[in-house]
Amino acid sequence: MYIFRLIAFAAVLMVLLVAPNVHAQQLQDVVSPNITINLPSRTLELYSGNELVKEYPIAIGKPSTPTPMGNYSIINKEVNPVWMPPRKGYVVPSGPDNPLGYRWIGFLPLYGIHGTNAPWAIGMAVSNGCVRMNEEDVEELYELVDYGTKVAIIYERVKVRINDKGDVSLGIYPDIYGYRQVSLSEIYSKLAKTGLAGFASEQFLLNQIRTEPDKQVVFARLFKIKVDSIDLNERGVRIDDVMYVPIWPVAAVKKSNVIWDERNQIVRIEKNSAPGVIKGDVIYVTPESLAKLYAGQQQWSDEENCLEINQINLLVNGKVITNDVKTVDNILAVPVIQLANVLGHKSKWDDAKQNFTVQGQIVPIHMIDDQPYIKITKIYDIFKAYVFWNEKQHTIELTYPFKG
Repeated sequence: MYIFRLIAFAAVLMVLLVAPNVHAQQLQDVVSPNITINLPSRTLELYSGNELVKEYPIAIGKPSTPTPMGNYSIINKEVNPVWMPPRKGYVVPSGPDNPLGYRWIGFLPLYGIHGTNAPWAIGMAVSNGCVRMNEEDVEELYELVDYGTKVAIIYERVKVRINDKGDVSLGIYPDIYGYRQVSLSEIYSKLAKTGLAGFASEQFLLNQIRTEPDKQVVFARLFKIKVDSIDLNERGVRIDDVMYVPIWPVAAVKKSNVIWDERNQIVRIEKNSAPGVIKGDVIYVTPESLAKLYAGQQQWSDEENCLEINQINLLVNGKVITNDVKTVDNILAVPVIQLANVLGHKSKWDDAKQNFTVQGQIVPIHMIDDQPYIKITKIYDIFKAYVFWNEKQHTIELTYPFKG
């Protein structure tokens, strides 16, 4: 049953297998290598210390002759090994007819990692217990490991992975040897270890258990966060086109305190408040909510996979006036009443009409949180003040009066 099932999976395994994008230089820099072989996923993982360097597809023992589980180490290596078929009394020399391929990496007297002359079998459970690899893969691995390299052979049907792009995936793999079932609690535990508890819905997880996709399924993406030019160690999470930002690390940079109203699911920072949500034991807010808690500018970079959050100061003749800067239609905007007062212009706010005039001229405003703001592109037209956006310093610098 398991063999037939794996044959069906093997036809598409090479397309579906998710592995890190590894450059040759990374392989050359491997130190303290160690190997983990996971039988349900039919994968061999090469680590440099604790860092996953590369994942290879493999073939493993069939259910009647399973690959042994346990902790081993490499005890012998051989180039161009000969093969002695069990109970046959003859030897097959190295060459295209040798099922061991051209490399042997032994971890037990009768078991090893080796190449194959049947690459079509990679991804299946068909061997007598040894671990088969594609020839180019085993030759690469052979050069990276030595005698004594640790080899752990495990049986984990659930794998949570984060690749170098930040994609978070969940894999549910078949119970090849009939050893264990998959439970929701096991998946929750693995998600919690990666800090992603609460991000995958129960319906999604149950569907993965039911369909047993036999591949990694991406369900979220991590992204970097930079606050006032400081890179955070913590990551944001994007799922279903919604971005979640952990509020406490942002507050630490801003040197502000967070009050969590659990009953109403509200985050409060000083006089500002916005909706929040708890995932696992972390409080998150969306970028929209973050804008209500902290004034400033948010910039997203696809290339860097990063959300940058910067406090922006409004300066008039070199003096800081306010950091209450918003974004309207991707253009920075400042509080217009405060600006008019600082510049000494006669102004009037009509609360009933939501109308603001300067020297009798109607000002194009945008209402945010019941306060009127003016885009910086309109400041010169109304106030005749020269505006300079200093992107490097994150400042809006006004010169007034301006003599052009």
